[in-house]
Amino acid sequence: MSDHGLRDKKKVATRQALAEAAFQLAVEHGVDGFVVEDIGVKAGYSRRTFANYFTCKEDAIANSLSLNDYMEPGDQFSFSLKDHTPLSTIEVFIRRSFTINKLKRLKGLISLSREHPTLRLYVTGALMEMQDFAARGIADAYGSDYPEEYYPILMGAVFGAVLPVIDGSFDVNLPEDEENEAGNEFNQYMDIVFAHLRKGFK
Repeated sequence: MSDHGLRDKKKVATRQALAEAAFQLAVEHGVDGFVVEDIGVKAGYSRRTFANYFTCKEDAIANSLSLNDYMEPGDQFSFSLKDHTPLSTIEVFIRRSFTINKLKRLKGLISLSREHPTLRLYVTGALMEMQDFAARGIADAYGSDYPEEYYPILMGAVFGAVLPVIDGSFDVNLPEDEENEAGNEFNQYMDIVFAHLRKGFK
């Protein structure tokens, strides 16, 4: 691996460590119960390093859910697209990306943002970034094969169906861990969602 590649991996690891420390501190002490210096101490980095990645502690907390940390741009879909439609491609993406741990993290962030309004803007921004990330991948993969407006409509429909589960307005229970997939209500719910979407998105 090149020096440039190693530096990029180190930056991603640093960003993840800071964001994870911020989230854990928020869970343990509440958003108002710690300061940026505490994040640095917990993650093992200086305040200056923190400032290279995040604008404030709320920014770091919200970014503990970023999907971008696990994928390189253009590599969102690690399977052949020739036998897939945009809808089936985003279905695979959602099922692979929204692991039980990721969903629990999302629910935790939504819960924290309800208790701490200063965090809400950053969580909303992170969710929009996640949706945009997936939409860019779909548009890049299929381009002019579909009308330009198709992609944002599709992504809006998919994420519009997922968000009620995340914010708790639609009660879907999650397994306790990744190994216990029996009775995974989220997967069952997504089966229903995509069955409905396939009727309108061919």
